[in-house]
This record gives sequence, C-alpha cells and structure tokens, in this order.
Amino acid sequence: MRGLIQSYQILATLIFVAVSAVVSGRLLLLARRTGERPERLLGLGILGTAVLGYGTLIVALILRGEPIGVTDEPGLRLLSGIGNGLHDVGVSMVVLFVWTTFRPGETWARALAGLLLLALWGGHLGGELGNGYRSSAPGNAFWWIRYSVIWSYPLWMMIESYRYYGLMRRRRALGLADPVVTNRFFLWGSASLGTALATWTASIPYWLTGGPEVAIAWSPVIQVATATVGVVTVTIYALTFFAPAWYRNWLVAPAEGPVPNQRMGPRRD
Repeated sequence: MRGLIQSYQILATLIFVAVSAVVSGRLLLLARRTGERPERLLGLGILGTAVLGYGTLIVALILRGEPIGVTDEPGLRLLSGIGNGLHDVGVSMVVLFVWTTFRPGETWARALAGLLLLALWGGHLGGELGNGYRSSAPGNAFWWIRYSVIWSYPLWMMIESYRYYGLMRRRRALGLADPVVTNRFFLWGSASLGTALATWTASIPYWLTGGPEVAIAWSPVIQVATATVGVVTVTIYALTFFAPAWYRNWLVAPAEGPVPNQRMGPRRD
C-alpha cells in the first residue's frame, strides 16, 4: 500500500509541476510579447512557487526520507535553502501581482502587500539563523511568522478573483463582458483556493504534537490528500488557460455561436 501511495504522490507531483511549468511559461511568453506586468508577475509567481521551489523541496524531502527530519548533510541543506528561497520569491511575485493588478491605487493594499513581504522574508531569514535549513519542523517565532504568510497569501488572490468575477458577471448580463474571460476569474479564484488547501494539508505534520512517529503514521493520508488537491488545482489551471472548445462554447449562449480562442493572461479592466 505504501508503494502505491508513493507512486500516486510522485505521479501527481509530476503532473502538478509539469502543468504549472506550462502555464507559467505561457504567461511569461505572453508578457514578453505584450510587455505587460501582470502576466510577468503571475508567471514568475507560479514558476517560483509551484515549479522551481516546490520541485526542489520535494527532491530534498525524498532524499531526506522523512516528512519532518533533521539533517546536517550539506547537500540536503543546500537543496532546502534553494527550494525555500525560490518558493518565497514566487510568493512575493504573487503578492505583487494581486496588489498591482486588482488594487493598484489602494493605500491599504500597498500596506498589506508590504506587510506580507516583510513578514515573509523577515520570517525566512530569522527562522533560518539558527536552523540553517537543517529541518523543516516548526522552530522559533520567525518560522511561524513566515508560515502565516505562506498559509494565507493565496486567500487574497482568491478573494480578489471572486470579487472581480462578481463584477464581470454583472457586466456580462449587460452584454459588456466576454463570458470566457468572466469565467476565467472564477476559475482562478478556485485555483487559488486549491493552492491554499494544498498548502494547509501539506502542513498538517507541523501540527501533530505526538512527535515524529505520529507524523510518519499520518504521512500516507497527508500525501494522498495533498497530491489529490494538487491535481485538482492544476486541472483548474489548465481549464483557465487552455480551455477546450467545448468548454468555451458551453459558456456562451447557443445563439451567440462558437467563440474563438481568447487571450490567455489575466486581464485588468
């Protein structure tokens, strides 16, 4: 059973990283053509969090062999440091994307983005001063400050995407918005929720107070849950940016006829 679970997790991880890489690459290519900042920030955000950061941390975890373990192996510590650094760069790009795309003129949004970035990097540096990437287990107060950002930042994206979806639906009712673009905000809000859920499930071992034995015992369930949420999330990614014709046509009233391919990147209205 453990071998089956590990195979499922590896397959789900490969799918998650591969689809995320395609989505981030498409966004970055779009940003290169258009010169638009939102596509660049979001593309870098997905690349940093879901592809480079997550991928590196998974490799480090596999080599370490335990969900929460301590190591003094220089190679593993280096991998963990690179993975955490790339992941947090990606988180920073997503935070900047949400602020500059959805709330560019809002003082409170600028302050929130600044607070999130300060907490993220202050927690990252402060948490590793004594740890040195030897363990992923909860450490000092800085560790919790950093993870408070990691656990919560997708929710800002989710809230803004759903909020804008509501605005676009009203415009759509008046014939002023494209149905495919309108639906894209709903899908992206749902993908952001999936990102939050995957992060929360992956963090369950940190809350198990019975020691490493308890974390190891629960590891198969946590792995299946995290992998499943990840697959659902990247499926929504794919539907957002690579919606098949049948789905795009389903979004449009029959009288309006088939719709052509739309611009893939998120839009500002």
